[in-house]
Order: sequence, then structure tokens, then C-alpha cells
Amino acid sequence: MTVVDKTKPDVLRVTEYILEQTKINTTFSVASAAKSPELNGINNYRIAQIMQDICLDPEEPGSLIRFTTIDGTNMDNIFCRWQLNANAYFSYLSFQSVEQAKISNKTAVKTLRLAIAAIVISVIIPLIVA
Repeated sequence: MTVVDKTKPDVLRVTEYILEQTKINTTFSVASAAKSPELNGINNYRIAQIMQDICLDPEEPGSLIRFTTIDGTNMDNIFCRWQLNANAYFSYLSFQSVEQAKISNKTAVKTLRLAIAAIVISVIIPLIVA
């Protein structure tokens, strides 16, 4: 069962969903994405709006707007292989880089504290023994 993190912004959740579906080479539609547990809580209108901003045309030119328009014609239920546009993809990679830098920074601070403790201990023990 997928754990849904609703604290993430909708754009990030949709971006990660598209990347995951691309990775496993699965087709999906706006309607099927709205029903997925990963995007639980995001309605199909919001998903379509986000996809219009971050995706390439899945088929011929103009297919992005056609397959993400929710107007009762059921075009939003056509399964396609969706991909992020270059700007969205590299923005996501930049986001991942910043998140990794935060983790690395926390690790560096912990390592620095450990090194300071080791220096203090290495100075105090010879004084106590002498």
C-alpha cells in the first residue's frame, strides 16, 4: 500500500507520479491519475491544470490540451505515455538536489560535533592520566 504524503504540494505530487509512471513505462490518463492512491485528494481538474503546465504533448502537437481538457467529452480518459517538459524535469532535479543538500548538511553538522567531542576527549584524557 502506498503511503500518501498530503503535506507535499500538489505540483510535486503530480510530478513524482508522472516520473514514476514513466519509469515503469505505464500509460495513464488524467481521469485514472485522479483515482490513483498516490494522488489521493487531488481532483481531475487540478491534475489536468498541473499537467498542462509541466508535460509535453503525449502524441501529436496539440494533444496535451485535448487530453487534459475536462469538458464531458471523455478526452481526459485517454491513456498516454506522459513526459515532463524540460523545464519541469530540470526544476524537479534541482529540487531533489536541494533536498539532498539539506540531508548532507545535517550529516556534516553531526560529524562536526563528533569530531569536536573527539578532540575534547583526546585533550582531557591525557590531562587526567598525568
